[in-house]
Amino acid sequence: MVPFSVSVFLCSLLLIVDAIKNPIVSGWNPDPSILRVGNEYFIATSSFEYFPGVPIYRSTDLANWELYSHALATPEHAQLYGVPTGAGVWAPSLSFINGRFYLASMTRWTYDPTARVWPRVYFSSSKDLITWSTQFGKIYLNLMAPNNNIDRIWGIYQCEISLVTGNCIGEYISLWNGTLPHNSSARDEGPKMFYKDSYYYLLIAEGGTDDLHRATIARSSSPQGPWTPAPNNPILFNGAYGFDNLTVQSTGHATFVETPEGDWYAAFLARRKINGTSPLGAETLLTTLTWSDGWPTLNDGKPILLSESFGSVPDQHYPPPPFKDTFSTSELDPSWYQLRIPYTQNYETGKPRSSNRHHGKGNSETSGLRFSPNVFSLSDRDTPAAILRKQKSLNMTFSATLLPASGSLGYLQSIGISAYLSEFQHQDTGIRGCVNQTGMCFYSTLLMNGTSVTNQIPLNSTTIPDNITLIIRAEAPKYTFGFKIGTTPIVWMAEIESSWLAFAPIGFFVFEGASFALFASGNGNPWPSDAPVVGFKEVNEVYFDENIPDHDVWT
Repeated sequence: MVPFSVSVFLCSLLLIVDAIKNPIVSGWNPDPSILRVGNEYFIATSSFEYFPGVPIYRSTDLANWELYSHALATPEHAQLYGVPTGAGVWAPSLSFINGRFYLASMTRWTYDPTARVWPRVYFSSSKDLITWSTQFGKIYLNLMAPNNNIDRIWGIYQCEISLVTGNCIGEYISLWNGTLPHNSSARDEGPKMFYKDSYYYLLIAEGGTDDLHRATIARSSSPQGPWTPAPNNPILFNGAYGFDNLTVQSTGHATFVETPEGDWYAAFLARRKINGTSPLGAETLLTTLTWSDGWPTLNDGKPILLSESFGSVPDQHYPPPPFKDTFSTSELDPSWYQLRIPYTQNYETGKPRSSNRHHGKGNSETSGLRFSPNVFSLSDRDTPAAILRKQKSLNMTFSATLLPASGSLGYLQSIGISAYLSEFQHQDTGIRGCVNQTGMCFYSTLLMNGTSVTNQIPLNSTTIPDNITLIIRAEAPKYTFGFKIGTTPIVWMAEIESSWLAFAPIGFFVFEGASFALFASGNGNPWPSDAPVVGFKEVNEVYFDENIPDHDVWT
């Protein structure tokens, strides 16, 4: 997917491993940059308009990964004010040199067919992947860029830069334009450069981010070229076997790593297609790599299949254990995100820290997540009172139990959960003031091609009781939305095909996958001072066997 990388030498991995199952990092985690330090492996991925930015995952065996930190953990480190879906933070490059981690990435204010917006490139370094600064030495920048703003023909460019001024101080040169026709539709991107056996290798992505996406490579005796393409390009391209054939598609944006024993692996992004669409977006996958005559071959030259595992670690357990969050501490679990930059404190976890924080009615002693709602909703290109978690499985249930509230919501006030892709594509269910009725209602709203379909069922209560759970059932071809009161059966209110959580509207782009959101909103009006305190007592995710076939054929 994306634009550039600092020229660095890749570090080696620790172990020869097998029985690794793909994806190794599920849920949308595109543009993986992988390395090893000591006994640990790290992967950094893109985060777009989500904050905190650039998640970094850690593993000790290449098979099991946990969220370790975020490189952009404070608002001043990420320029995300008002960015649309698909813009924001792209394509990190993570390296480790002389005892220090280095990260290069960029933010893009927008991404649409007409805006001529160049990325804002930034560099940072860290001793521990927690605290980041701007300590560097001499460095070259390789990036995806157009030849000019008239022709707009994209390719891979390079210059030496000053990290004091951020300017090119050497010649700005074209490196290599890949293997596809070099015209206005060309999308050479994501360059990664490394050194091996007297050669510099330039590994790039081509073909855009959908079915044509692939990895290609070239080599040179100089980091400035000239470059000789590999004879077996593209070295990774599941689309070669048919876009409507294999489940794994859009393979590309790879980085390489080596074990001390001399075995190599490639981490890359791919989408799992379900009936032709990919609701989880681009995930992180891994495959084997061998060298012959100085050129790499990935996965023995075969297509990437979900059914194939490799390595020598114990088999991973599927489905994974459930996730539960009771919001019992003052710190939010790091797997939750907000949209864009939170310039106000719009939620609180644990027990209320101050009786003055919320002026509305509610149980001030109940532990949980309490929102301070604002005028924004999930449909606005701003920061609503909402937190989001990436959808991690194609077969799972996301449920959230509401905190009790001792007052009623007006017709513009809502609290709920959402299957969220963008400000244009989110499918919601929750409680709000009834439309054209008195009292409060359960509601569901589905957004399709700019149209809205809403259902509502009376709550038959003047308060929000303490036994209401909102539920989203995610299956490979669909999402179903409902609620239950106490131990009564689930009431299902709406159903929508998962393809509605896969594509952007015409004229826009989306590179993320689906997330699950908790939200509260005044929907265009400030939240009244006498409105009830609203929030959630706990969230539960339960995962089931996915049983996703190698070929996108469903009955």
